[in-house]
Amino acid sequence: MIQQQTLTDAMVVHEGVKQERDLVQELLDFRRRYPVQRLEVDGRSWEYWDLGKGRQTLVFLHGIAGAGDIWFQQLLKFSSSYRVIAPTYPAVRPLDELAAGVWKLLDRLGIERFQVVGSSLGGLLAQHMVAHRPERVERAVFGNTFPPGHPDILRGQWKLRLASILPGRSVLGFMKRILPMEQAVRDPGMRLTRFYLKEQYETNMTREQFLSRADCVFSDFEFSSPLIPHAIIESLDDNALARQIRADLKRLYPRSWVYTFKRGGHFPYLSRAEEYNRALTAFLDASLV
Repeated sequence: MIQQQTLTDAMVVHEGVKQERDLVQELLDFRRRYPVQRLEVDGRSWEYWDLGKGRQTLVFLHGIAGAGDIWFQQLLKFSSSYRVIAPTYPAVRPLDELAAGVWKLLDRLGIERFQVVGSSLGGLLAQHMVAHRPERVERAVFGNTFPPGHPDILRGQWKLRLASILPGRSVLGFMKRILPMEQAVRDPGMRLTRFYLKEQYETNMTREQFLSRADCVFSDFEFSSPLIPHAIIESLDDNALARQIRADLKRLYPRSWVYTFKRGGHFPYLSRAEEYNRALTAFLDASLV
């Protein structure tokens, strides 16, 4: 049975009136304090963040428009009690090869068993990892994501075909226009999200990385409901995933622990980090079978 988590009115009020902070500056401070690390795996350079010295490991997997540091607010929060790992994907495709790269990176870092949190493409990657090597995953979070091979997702392949014929970095400019960008509002979390996405599309993500990640989105694979504790995190206002896709994901995993953001967009871990961290803590601490 789905274990639905809901927001209390007090939590909503707290999130809405929290003290104004310069979250963009906090991101830049994080990058200065924790420089990216690099490791060569099968001839490709993998960038990653590796913080904390806890006995348990949390692995964070980003989506198409991201890098490992998109999770910086979770890395700071959970590094006090976990070892936290957040890789950035090089230009690797298809999804089987991307997953193989993550497994090899974790092997090189000496990580045998772990808990995984993935969002969007990262949520699909987390599903793939659980489906293929469940003995190494203790808990899994499928955040703001979709079932493998979902027909509504596959219908978007025309965007990849069009993007693949565009020259140079113009592909990223094209995708910036047609992919969802969180609205700029008087909200530090949403301003941070817009800053991060603009930075990724304009300077940080290469054309090859984007095309490889987009190709992975359209992967399909065999799956079944996991035996390990697993959670679904979603947002009612996620403009990248239609309501039907979110409903089908919950039908695919009927025993999931579910947390629903009323307001969070496609990147709640970035735009609503305090609430996301509370939800993630609740799931990690829950006694589930």
